[in-house]
Amino acid sequence: MEELKEIKSVAIVPYTLMSSSISAVLGLIYALILVLILGVVAVILPSEASIITSILMTLSIALIIILPVGGFLISILSSFLTAFIYNLLVPRIGGIKVGILDMEEIISIPVIPASLMLSVLYTIITFLIMLIVAPIMVLALQGAALATISTSTAVAGVGGLGALGVLGIIIMIIGVPIVMLISTFISTAIMTLLYNFLTPRMGGIKLKFDSIGENSFEIKKIAPIPVALIGAVVLTIVNFIFSLPSLVIYFASSNPWGGIGYLLGNTLGTLVFTFIIYAIMALIYNYLRKVVGGVELELE
Repeated sequence: MEELKEIKSVAIVPYTLMSSSISAVLGLIYALILVLILGVVAVILPSEASIITSILMTLSIALIIILPVGGFLISILSSFLTAFIYNLLVPRIGGIKVGILDMEEIISIPVIPASLMLSVLYTIITFLIMLIVAPIMVLALQGAALATISTSTAVAGVGGLGALGVLGIIIMIIGVPIVMLISTFISTAIMTLLYNFLTPRMGGIKLKFDSIGENSFEIKKIAPIPVALIGAVVLTIVNFIFSLPSLVIYFASSNPWGGIGYLLGNTLGTLVFTFIIYAIMALIYNYLRKVVGGVELELE
């Protein structure tokens, strides 16, 4: 029997720990793949390119450290903010709702609650990021501009560049979050509509919950194939839709075969890559859940 549940809150520490741990493992996998590629390149290089070979080997060692550690640290901050802001927003705009069949399969996701929550959530995070990134980017661009002109011209034009810099900061801090709000709402609405349309035909995300208190549940297990299948198909269709303008450009520039090749390659690549990533993430979650504990949700 389907029950409509609202995610009233997300336990911050378990969510942050699980998300950052998954990011670290994925970072290690990416690093190993890149190291393998760099190793093959180093082997096929001629002996005269010994300097390049040593650089590649040094880069390989650095990647094995940088990608997992960097992914872990970045994910700690982003995951903490995501859960924290979500919990703050629920009393004000309502949480994401899901239709769960026998507490085992998500068979529907109401469009408006998910679209509203995710768009507002990511808009706030984007705004916070822009508060830090915008001044840095503007200062860097100003420095590059000043470096290309003479000292006398630079001194005369500092005031103008400063005014443009302030305007650029304001545009980035206000404009980028607004774009994020609109784009996230639209893309989430499309994805939830597709999910609701496809689940009766191919099944939805399958989870196992453990009750840990009144209305509190821990996600004990995620079935890899169902989440990978529905996730890959939904994202591939969305990617196909947003790739159509590029196809029109190819046809307008009298390169239809290039457009068709781009569309097919992009669509098939998204399908295969997303399926693999989602399946791997579910497998990692199931393994790490025994080590660090699963994500805990309050469902009502």
